[in-house]
Amino acid sequence: MDLEKMKQWMELAQKVQGGDFWNQVFEQGPGGQFGESAAFNSFAGEPGEAGYRKSAEFPLVDIYETETQIILLAGLPGIQREDVQLFLQGDRLIIRGTIYVPYSGIKNIQKERFHGNFERAVKLPAIPNDNKLSAKFINGLLEISYGKISQPEEQIPIE
Repeated sequence: MDLEKMKQWMELAQKVQGGDFWNQVFEQGPGGQFGESAAFNSFAGEPGEAGYRKSAEFPLVDIYETETQIILLAGLPGIQREDVQLFLQGDRLIIRGTIYVPYSGIKNIQKERFHGNFERAVKLPAIPNDNKLSAKFINGLLEISYGKISQPEEQIPIE
């Protein structure tokens, strides 16, 4: 393989998987076997299922912060609003639902998209103000937002 092409491949892999891509791929898993790392499994997937994701990794969530608000965006392509539920459990937001297979009685040749029940617990970066969250579901994106509790810095006396 051409050295320049190899360099381009490595740069692309780092952009897609993050800066520690190659270290994570080559690290050994708990059983000491090559290829048992989380990065390797998420890249390689399960046999016969390219791009396979476990339900604990679905949906993918981005978190944004403003001065007064936290906003979470969860990608839920192919799901209906009535098939997803949200729960607040302490400092964790639980996203739970089901993605149904769109066709029945048809042979599946390749499966890359996730189908079935899922549950994702997302640790919130700040405690919701009065536990009031709002959620909107538009075009496969679930937007959850809430106001942050503004607590002024308080000095602790030292004895």
